Amino acid sequence: MNSVTKLIVALLSILSILLLSLTFFIDKDSELYQLIHYYDFGLCIVFLYDFFAQLIKRKKRWTYFLTYGWLDLLSSIPVMSEFSYIRILRVVRIIRILRAYKMIHTFIIKNKKASLYGLIVFMSTMILILSSTLVLYLEQEAGNIKTAEDALWWSYITITTVGYGDYYPVTNAGKLAASILILNGIAIFGAIVSYITDKVNTVKKKSSLGE
Repeated sequence: MNSVTKLIVALLSILSILLLSLTFFIDKDSELYQLIHYYDFGLCIVFLYDFFAQLIKRKKRWTYFLTYGWLDLLSSIPVMSEFSYIRILRVVRIIRILRAYKMIHTFIIKNKKASLYGLIVFMSTMILILSSTLVLYLEQEAGNIKTAEDALWWSYITITTVGYGDYYPVTNAGKLAASILILNGIAIFGAIVSYITDKVNTVKKKSSLGE
């Protein structure tokens, strides 16, 4: 796993706690709560991938597991559950953040250019989550985006700039959120192209120096 990916995972750890904090102010039977649950599940998949990537990479796998690995594994378990003992895992997420903060600070200082790509991905993910959550909140009564699934589908179609038109905001605030999400999709595409181009140029330079 490269350094940019590590930075993204560390930043997403912070985002996961912010999402879980919102659940204290939202009705558990609401569509907003369900939407946040979906996003938390998606983040947990990323954390689980990070755990196995770290485990495979390490030569001393048991050493990694007994020090930080078990924390990484537990933090990949969705904590939005009715069972109180599962909610205790929120504390594990907080411990993960404490580890992530030091890594983020060190990485940004040493790798300013690479950290920019990681920050763009993080900000784009945060905008995606906030936009879909805001649109669901605003459009439930006025528009046709009424469920968490509707909001997920709308945000995916909007950020990829496909725009089927089956779901769309009708309120002014919802339209503003949609506009921001479209620009966000363009920014993500530009960042990906820039990152790939930078990597290709780096490989070419190394190849030319080796000749």
